[in-house]
Amino acid sequence: MTDDSTNRSGESGVGAPQAIVRMRARPSVVWLIPLVAAAVGLYLAYWAWSEQGPTISIVFESAEGLEAGKTKLKFKEVDVGVVETVELTDDLAKVRVTATLVNGLSRYLTGSTRFWVVRAEVSAGQISGLDTFLSGVYIAVDPSREGARTTDFIGLEKAPVVTSDKPGTLFELRAHELSSIEVGSPVYYRWLRVGQVAGYSLDEAGESVSVQVFIDAPHDHRVRSTTRFWNASGIDAVVSAEGIQIDSPSLISILVGGIAFETPATVTVARDVPENMIFELYPNKQATRRLRYSLKERYLLYFDGSVSGLVRGSPVEFRGIKLGEVLDVDLELDRETSALRIPVVIEIEPERLGLTGRAEAGDQASRLREFVARGFRARLASGNILTGQKAINFDFIQDAKPAEIDFSRVYPVLPTSTGGLEAITERVARIVGKVDHLPIESIGKNLDEVLLSLSATLKSLQSLAGVASSDLVPNLATSLEKLEDTLISADAMIAPESVIAQDLEELMRDLSIAARSLRMLAERLEEHPEELLRGKNE
Repeated sequence: MTDDSTNRSGESGVGAPQAIVRMRARPSVVWLIPLVAAAVGLYLAYWAWSEQGPTISIVFESAEGLEAGKTKLKFKEVDVGVVETVELTDDLAKVRVTATLVNGLSRYLTGSTRFWVVRAEVSAGQISGLDTFLSGVYIAVDPSREGARTTDFIGLEKAPVVTSDKPGTLFELRAHELSSIEVGSPVYYRWLRVGQVAGYSLDEAGESVSVQVFIDAPHDHRVRSTTRFWNASGIDAVVSAEGIQIDSPSLISILVGGIAFETPATVTVARDVPENMIFELYPNKQATRRLRYSLKERYLLYFDGSVSGLVRGSPVEFRGIKLGEVLDVDLELDRETSALRIPVVIEIEPERLGLTGRAEAGDQASRLREFVARGFRARLASGNILTGQKAINFDFIQDAKPAEIDFSRVYPVLPTSTGGLEAITERVARIVGKVDHLPIESIGKNLDEVLLSLSATLKSLQSLAGVASSDLVPNLATSLEKLEDTLISADAMIAPESVIAQDLEELMRDLSIAARSLRMLAERLEEHPEELLRGKNE
């Protein structure tokens, strides 16, 4: 058994299999699986990164209704992004919203792009954003390609009236006061709503209000260079010989305000609206019938005499046509001559004189100098005899003293001339002076002598009349009595009962019978002319 065991062990040790290690020439196919998985993952990551779109920052006054991860960004009711974070700014004054947009809006993120929060609100007679009661508030986007690319924006507090996808034209109006006009107030053409008020602001000088109105296409082409805009708020009532005429579009315009416009027939030909043209916004429709221009300039006048009756609002005219009005009347001391002068500030419409706003400042100054060289002067005139109000009248005066325009003051100083009431006063003063130099005393003495001579002449006439009364009147009375007796005798002769009257009556009767016989003879001879030769046939 021992040998057998030994032999088996030996055979087992000698005959056991051994592992042979060989080097492979290429990698195993098994490694392709993780490599493909890694490539697919990288591709999906790149695709997700490329389709993610830009991340932007928007600053709002408040984060009311905004939620990170829920609030959407929309354009034309299409989701174009989502809010990622909502946090306060460093100074805690505002809220910064970080949002991610779709990649397609990258080229529209410029300085002109606008963002605002859409909520349910009621304004200018309109209700908007009712859908947010169910879906929640969202951030609206108004993309634009104008301006430089940016990712930082300032959000609007109110929705803009004009957006980039809305066809139409924006026009600028100028008004003395805003009245009841608000952003979103309707704009009417023939009482059809064709636009709305887009905004308003106070001009730099603080003297007027600039109002922007947006007219929807195709109605924006109805606005021409001669178009008139007026405030259609409230009730526009006119009392005329035909009664009371009320002109108002609707109850909404009375409550929330509105603007209307039309293009009336005028002497000026209606043309396309030039660039940067500013229209006048009249207080009512009746005011549009008075011709006005958009450009106004201020000038300064100096008067040495009395300007009693000249007040703020007094008219400034040229040959009866109103150019503007007086803005201020003051008193000024000339320190060089110690003379008191009265400066008057006026505002006129230079376009009435051919000085259009399109001309350069140098051209306007040259034209004004030409006018002044031809005698263009300002004078005081009577505006209203009953109230004593005065006006300023411009005209070309012949033989006017040479003068120039002073452009060194705040407003150009135009030359003035004495005229109107002042000229009349001076003429009256000259007449009074001439009368004062007349020899009144000597004239009075001569007049006394003439009166004495006239008195003596009257006495002589009176004595002559007495003589005539004593001599002529008795003879005249006798002649009149004889004439009366003659008339009585003539009356008795021609009386109906007198013999002469009866004889005349009988004579007239015989003449009538003879005339009748002659008429019968003439008729007989006309019928039988042969009887003149042969006689009457029996």
